[in-house]
Amino acid sequence: MSSIRGNLFKTMMRMQNINPIAHPEMEQKMKQMSEKYSHTKPKKGYTLDCLMTKNGTKYQRMSKVGAALTGKVIYYIHGGCYISGLTYNYRDFCAPFCDLNDGMQIILLDYSLSPDHGYPTQLNEALDVWDELTEKRNIKPENIIVGGDSSGGNLTLAMLLKLRDSGREMPCGCFLLSPWTDMTASGKSYIENYQKDVEIGDRKGVFDEATRKELLKSYLFDYIGNADRVDPYISPAFGEYRSFPPMLLFAGRDEMLLSDTLTVYEKAKEAGVDVTLEIQPGMFHSYVLYKNYMPESKASYNKLKNFIKELM
Repeated sequence: MSSIRGNLFKTMMRMQNINPIAHPEMEQKMKQMSEKYSHTKPKKGYTLDCLMTKNGTKYQRMSKVGAALTGKVIYYIHGGCYISGLTYNYRDFCAPFCDLNDGMQIILLDYSLSPDHGYPTQLNEALDVWDELTEKRNIKPENIIVGGDSSGGNLTLAMLLKLRDSGREMPCGCFLLSPWTDMTASGKSYIENYQKDVEIGDRKGVFDEATRKELLKSYLFDYIGNADRVDPYISPAFGEYRSFPPMLLFAGRDEMLLSDTLTVYEKAKEAGVDVTLEIQPGMFHSYVLYKNYMPESKASYNKLKNFIKELM
């Protein structure tokens, strides 16, 4: 059962449903909303630098005002179906991590957006900022935790798979909020939760094979272009997870993408990874982001902070 606040917030989220079959107009609205909230005014008590690598990849760096930087970093990659850009709410979400270590820096990737830019642009940009941190700024991978939500979780996993496959040193930890890992939409939760999912589902619809095919042709998947949907760098659900660092995964019980998270969890566990999964009853996609609105989100956020404290 969800809390009273949780139920109220789910009602609000349903009003912003982005199901591309029922609401094809939402692609433009998502872009408009992200542009509206993409301001770069620093959060009170924090510094904010908008930076760019020599290759032209944009990113933001945030830390507490007056803090002596220790080389500890949270590298966060935002969600938004590869359609919505980096907005201030992601800085608000990550800012309390700085309180866990006075010298902590938050790095937020500001990747290029679909449909103008598709795979592998975003993966290359994520790796470019990783190189910026570890090579140009000499931050040790053992002092970096990487995290992301939804498509940002997809990109986080793709980047780590690429680092591992290239024989490069990995970060010390990874956290994922409802990661989007299966671009074939083949998990059973797509069927079971289609009517329950307030963000991507349709409470009057049925997720059959025709629905799946229509969904896969929609703007939500423009990022892929003509690439292979089962390539692990596009769909990390088809990857394998040997040598991954400790992982913490969150998902809502009522979200369509629940199977995306469960598949990665099971594969990581099979590979001997130190992996923890929290599935919150009654919750929706990326619910942890709304830590200031619902007790379920706040409780999971506190677990995330403990995970960071233990590694840092």
